[in-house]
Amino acid sequence: MTRVVTVTLNPALDITYDVAALATGESVRVGAVRSRPGGKGVNVAAVVRQLGGDSLAIAPTTRTGPDPFRAALDRIGLAHRLIPSFDEVRRTVAVVAADGTTTVLLEPGSPAGPDTAHAITAAVSDELAHADTLVVSGSLPPGLPDDLPARLVKAAGDIPVIADVSGPALRAAAGSGAVLTPNTDELADLAGHRPDSTAEAAALGRRLLDDGAAAVVVTLGSAGAVAVTPAGAWFARTAEIVTGNPTGAGDAAAAALALHLATRRPSWADALADAVATSAACVLRPVAGEIDLPARARWRDTITVEELW
Repeated sequence: MTRVVTVTLNPALDITYDVAALATGESVRVGAVRSRPGGKGVNVAAVVRQLGGDSLAIAPTTRTGPDPFRAALDRIGLAHRLIPSFDEVRRTVAVVAADGTTTVLLEPGSPAGPDTAHAITAAVSDELAHADTLVVSGSLPPGLPDDLPARLVKAAGDIPVIADVSGPALRAAAGSGAVLTPNTDELADLAGHRPDSTAEAAALGRRLLDDGAAAVVVTLGSAGAVAVTPAGAWFARTAEIVTGNPTGAGDAAAAALALHLATRRPSWADALADAVATSAACVLRPVAGEIDLPARARWRDTITVEELW
C-alpha cells in the first residue's frame, strides 16, 4: 500500500458552523457544529486514507495534557506522530452559509518551543524510510524558521515531496526540488504579479521549474488547475461548477497528487485530472479532510485536460 507521510507545522482544531446566512454585527444562530483535527497536512493524510492509501501525520502539539488535538486524531483513527511543542493548539472556525459562502477565522498559533524544528526534522527523517511521498503543508507558527519546509525537502532525498506552503516559506522552498502547489495568490507572490490567463500561469510555472522546482501545479479554484513539468504542461477543468465548502479543497488535490507521485513516473495528465476531481469532491463535504467518493468517481472521467505544450 502506498504510504504518504504528511507534515503539518501549524496544526489546528477545525470547527465548522452551519448558518442560514452570516450577518456581521448581528447575532447569528448556528445550526450544526462539527469539530475535527485540522491543519493542511492532517487534511491531506485523511484524504489519502479515503483514497485507499496509507498515511501518517507528523505535527507539533501541546506540551501539557489533556491534549484535545491528539484525542481528535485518535477519534478519527488517523495515524500520527506528535511532537510536544505548544502551550495549546490553535483553532480555526469556518462559518458556512446555506448558499455555500464560507468565512474562515484563523488563529495564528502558539509559539513553538525552541527544539521543535530539530524534533520535526528528526521525526521526518525517521519516517522517510517507510514513505513513498512526503507532503509538507500549511503555515508556520511563531518560532519555526521559514526555511524548515525547504530543509525537510532536502532531507527526503529522492522521495517525491509536495511543498504546499506560502509566504517566506514558499519562497525558501521554491528552489528546493519539491513539487509546488501554489494558488494564484501564492503564485503572484512568487512571480511578482498575478497571472491573467491559463497560459500566463503556465509560463510563470515554467520559470519556477527553471529556478529549481520539480514541478508546479497551480490551483485555480473552480476554474481548475495547471500542471507544469519538465515533460510538458496541462490545463484541467471540471465539466460543471461545484458549490459548497471549499475549505480543504487544495489539500484534497495534494492528496491525489501525492499518490500519483509515489509511482515515481506519473502520467501528469491523469494526475492533474484526478487532483481536480478530488478537489471538487471535497467541496461537497461539510468539513475539510473529507471527499465525496462517488462524486469523485463520476467526475474523474468528465474532466477536460488540455495539453499546453
